[in-house]
Amino acid sequence: MTEARFHTDWITLQDRFYRVAYYILEDRSDALDAVQDLYVKLWKIRGTLDLVRNPAAYGTLLMRNLCIDRLRRKRPEEPLDAAPPGDPPPDEALMQAEALAGLRQQIDALPPQQRKLLTLHVLQGKSYEEIAAETGLNPLNIRVQVSLARKRLKRP
Repeated sequence: MTEARFHTDWITLQDRFYRVAYYILEDRSDALDAVQDLYVKLWKIRGTLDLVRNPAAYGTLLMRNLCIDRLRRKRPEEPLDAAPPGDPPPDEALMQAEALAGLRQQIDALPPQQRKLLTLHVLQGKSYEEIAAETGLNPLNIRVQVSLARKRLKRP
């Protein structure tokens, strides 16, 4: 393939290849680099390009594959011994379990009314008004009791 024919058959498709690359990579500079890589690859195999019947389709397929390769290279590799997402490492899980046990002991050590109000508000997600309707206490008093319970739990 001559240089002139390469320009007429392939360089005229540059905008199409850029649009494909931008659609896949979603980044202007990466798309431009991918198009440049495509043309380097095409130039290296220019001797076999005479056999290509549809340069637009062939080039688009090559462009798509180059973009997928770029995305794979960008993706950080996960170590083989990594725990599944959501599972903490065993030492961390043990520390969390110990902390939770300590928190349960602290909650059990609270005065009964504070423990009940804290449980209703924090663990069950009820508003101060809902708790007031349920217990007959003043919402402001409930807020103060929950605050005092939280302060006690924060103390070492």
